Amino acid sequence: MTTEFATYREILERVPHVRRAEIVEDGLGGFRVQVVSQSLQSPRHVVREIVSLLRMSGWHDIAPENVVVVQIQQEDEPRTNWGRLQIAGFAVTYGDSGYEANCRLSHGQKLYEGLAVAPSSLEAVARATVAAVNETLGQVSGLYLIEARHLSIAGVPLILAVVGDRDGDVMAGNAIHRDAPPEEVMIRAVLDAINRRFVVYTGQKV
Repeated sequence: MTTEFATYREILERVPHVRRAEIVEDGLGGFRVQVVSQSLQSPRHVVREIVSLLRMSGWHDIAPENVVVVQIQQEDEPRTNWGRLQIAGFAVTYGDSGYEANCRLSHGQKLYEGLAVAPSSLEAVARATVAAVNETLGQVSGLYLIEARHLSIAGVPLILAVVGDRDGDVMAGNAIHRDAPPEEVMIRAVLDAINRRFVVYTGQKV
């Protein structure tokens, strides 16, 4: 089966928008296909595409729930395409209460600042970033951090941020962790989640 999985992985990695593919045990006696994609299509569309391709290649019992897709931006995509909020600066220190983070975001010509304290530097920066976004939104604020962590998908190091709002909606964002400090990458992951909704929260036209 290992040889077959290697063949399936090679097939997936020949798809133009697939950066990496990996097939791993799911801990329940089954297997999970993990894919890092640069497709502009929706994740659901990418999953259907992957399932169809694998079934045509001989993996007949592969199901959509066995496929995990993480979408990333093109490396040469302009930074301005990340959204309307931009990183203006950040700082992290360690004190008696834990890690203390300060995050500054720019929106147009204005700067907004968020502060937070947490047991880890990544969580502190993520919470400070959400606080800065809430400062930007003012009375319509209500965003909160659900999860912030470092993970690896198909061998690609990613930082994940999951944010919720007062209406119960959940937004997830990610950023590849390469040479930049992990705290900066976490801010990018939070903005990746929030900027997709930012124009909705502020009533701007997309």
